[in-house]
Amino acid sequence: MKFKIAVAGIIVSTGIFVFSSMNVYLEKKIKLVLLGSSFLGIIVSTSTLANTINSSQEKIDKISKDADLELATLRQQNEDLINSLQNKIVEATQEKDIKISELAQDIDKLTRKLKTCDVRVKEASIEIANRYEAEIVVIKQQLNDEFTTELNQALAVSDELRNQLDLSQHKLEQFYSRENNIIAEERRLDDIKKQLNLYKEQLKINQEKSALEVEKALLAEKDKFDELVRTNELYKHQLLKYQDALNSLQSENTNLKNSSKLRIAHGASYEAYLSQIIQNTYLENEINVSFAEFNRYGDTLAFKFYLVDSTKASKALKINHSLELSTGKFCNTEIKGGYLLVKTENEKSRDVNPIVVTSGTTKKRDTCWLDDTFVKSHHDLIIGATGRGKSTLVDNIAALANIHFGGNAEIFVIDPKYPYTEWKFAGKKFKPQYKGLNAINEDFRTSFDGLQDMVNSLQNRLDAATIAAENGDELPEIKPQIWVVDESLMLREYDKELHSKAIKLLSTVGRALKIRIILLTQESNVNTNGLTVSGSFNFTRYYLGDSAKVPSVINREIKSATEKNEIVAKTSDLIERGEKYFGLICPGEEKAFVEVLPPPGFYAEQQ
Repeated sequence: MKFKIAVAGIIVSTGIFVFSSMNVYLEKKIKLVLLGSSFLGIIVSTSTLANTINSSQEKIDKISKDADLELATLRQQNEDLINSLQNKIVEATQEKDIKISELAQDIDKLTRKLKTCDVRVKEASIEIANRYEAEIVVIKQQLNDEFTTELNQALAVSDELRNQLDLSQHKLEQFYSRENNIIAEERRLDDIKKQLNLYKEQLKINQEKSALEVEKALLAEKDKFDELVRTNELYKHQLLKYQDALNSLQSENTNLKNSSKLRIAHGASYEAYLSQIIQNTYLENEINVSFAEFNRYGDTLAFKFYLVDSTKASKALKINHSLELSTGKFCNTEIKGGYLLVKTENEKSRDVNPIVVTSGTTKKRDTCWLDDTFVKSHHDLIIGATGRGKSTLVDNIAALANIHFGGNAEIFVIDPKYPYTEWKFAGKKFKPQYKGLNAINEDFRTSFDGLQDMVNSLQNRLDAATIAAENGDELPEIKPQIWVVDESLMLREYDKELHSKAIKLLSTVGRALKIRIILLTQESNVNTNGLTVSGSFNFTRYYLGDSAKVPSVINREIKSATEKNEIVAKTSDLIERGEKYFGLICPGEEKAFVEVLPPPGFYAEQQ
């Protein structure tokens, strides 16, 4: 009985020892598992970067599951052992009373053996502890190695993911860069589209303007055609008058031959057959001769011109050469001896009023062609280099314009080269109102002020006339104006918009408002001077000196090959004769011709 109790005590103590040892082992195992779990947590936190570390997670989960399974097995064994011990304790307790006597007997024996068992238990405990400790170390080392391997793999995967992330970031930056480039390109394309739309609108406007200009040109051509029809009817009427005059001349010529008198009558314009009457006609006898008669028709009185002896106005003349009446007038006529070409208002009056004086063989030029040319256009464009007689021609044209306007015209001069140009009107020096390009003080009026004043003057007259017409009043009286613009091309190059506005406006409606413009330039191309070819027909174009020889000018102004040859031949003849002041004269749309110009010092008021 004592022995059983002793054995039971040994078993209980052994169970307690084993249980305590198992608890120690379990705690170490749990710590190991917790340690693995902590490592697993690190790996899990690392594995969230990408799905590529799922395999590592599965391995770690497997190890964790194995550890949990082993722990559960150990716990189950522990519980089974405890249950078994408890059952045995219960059985021992039940048998306690029965075997207490037996145990008491054997207690001494067990006590003796207990020491031996204690030693053995201690040795066994040490052996078990050493054995399990070694296993724990091995397991720990295995787990550590596995964790290290998994960690290295996770780090490798992390590095790979980081590289992939960097590559993705780089690609993303490239994408953003391309996107920015695409946005910039889209903006540029939008700008181009806007510009194209502007071009389309401008093209549409230009097309509308072109259509309007074509329509205006067609209307202008229609007006010209109507004018040509009217002119043709007028010419037919005049031709009948000239035919009657010719018949009369033939009759008078017969009578004059019989009476030794010669009288040649000229109409308003020259006809070729009149020249044939004059050619090679001589007066051999000295009798009282009314030599030539020239009638001017129009708004002025009819004047008659006579060639008389300067000392014997009532005596006969002896003419020993033929007269050259190239234009039907006494222009550029050389007369030997001392004679006067005089005019009278009617046949009864014989008051001597000399207009051209000749002395000996000296030749004095006349500008009778200029008077007729002046009335054939609305404005004047004088083209020529410096020193070719532009200023003198301007003075004569301005004088004719003043006479045409009734003698009360206002003259305004725009001179961008001031003070290097000398202006004379009626032989007297004239200071331009608009000078230079830049104002030197507040009161100084520049050439550009002159262009603007030209426009303002015309617009003010139009406004005043419009107001009067709307109110049913008579149109206001307006004072004629003559505007002289020197170096027109220079002003156009400085301010093209203002120049074009002024020239185009005045060249089209200036005549109706009694405004005549005289443009001076050195450029022979009318387009460069701001005029269209059709617009230039409102001007008489004077090409002076070398400008008259420019092939492009001749081709533009003269269409007939025969007329071109005549112009070139006459120009060459004038150059050979040493003429310095000559020009190609193109009045409006009428036939061009070459003429000698009034030289410096020859002014209209002195005629």
